[in-house]
Amino acid sequence: MTTSAPGIRRRSLLSAGIGTGIAGLLVACGSVSAQTSADGRTVRTVEAPDPDVPVRARALAATRALAARYDAAIAAFPAAAGQLRPLRQQLTAQESAFGGTAASASASPSTSASATPPSTPATNRSAAVAALDAAERATAQARLKDLATASPALARQLASAAADGAQHSMLLRGSVPAGPAAAPVTRSALPTAALAALQAALAAEDAAVYAYGVIGAQLGGNRRTHATSSYQAHRDRRDALQQRIGATGATPAAAAPAYRLPSPVTDAASAVRLAGSVEDRICGVYANAVQATSGPLRLTMAAALRQAALDTLAWRGTGSAFPGLAHG
Repeated sequence: MTTSAPGIRRRSLLSAGIGTGIAGLLVACGSVSAQTSADGRTVRTVEAPDPDVPVRARALAATRALAARYDAAIAAFPAAAGQLRPLRQQLTAQESAFGGTAASASASPSTSASATPPSTPATNRSAAVAALDAAERATAQARLKDLATASPALARQLASAAADGAQHSMLLRGSVPAGPAAAPVTRSALPTAALAALQAALAAEDAAVYAYGVIGAQLGGNRRTHATSSYQAHRDRRDALQQRIGATGATPAAAAPAYRLPSPVTDAASAVRLAGSVEDRICGVYANAVQATSGPLRLTMAAALRQAALDTLAWRGTGSAFPGLAHG
């Protein structure tokens, strides 16, 4: 999906257009440029190294180590290939996005050790899957930890990859640990881009609340229960965003008086499709919000992205390498 995809409201769900996408991934550690002084002499200056280089290297090393775990599990238990190979393929996409063979793989041992293949192989398929799940969780946690120092564009990518890790845990073992706690509401102004990102997220949550009212009416049984739970979750996030925006001194954007659905919802199948589309687009909104914010608020936006990715998986049955990003 792209952040310009049509939304479920008159104004596009992603109309804010926060961020400019993922920046170039291959950046030299430092570069030397030559200039000419007033007296004609050549003066060489050394530019500061890109601070994203070590962060990206850790992400790449962790991805490669996690992929090696999958390769070992598939080789040891071929019957599990159908379950594991799609997840392994998503790691290939992540490896490429984090720099592939051209980026340094010399990550710090403390970060990459959690995903290093064990010296003692699992003795059965269940143990192998459990080990993969533990590695996925550790890798996702390391990615979230690096949000604090990553550039806005790289933080967006890391948060999305961490959300994919949560999808993998759900597919492997049917459960995920609790996400990061929400940042406390502070009564201080936000940068313009961050405030715009929160307003865009609020608009998306307003639209989602409306959509789930339509979705739930077409479902029954467990699916209706799921839709009701999602409806309440979006209401809760909407209310939290209103409070957070109001605390900055800004006025939370009002919900639109009416919304236009992308297609008619006339039965259970069309309701499920709409639910998947809503959550997929919510992923994009929160991925943009990760890029536009910083500090604890960035982690809160990453947690919302993670939840939207899990909800997308629940409705669609499949995930993506980078939930909320165009190349996911």
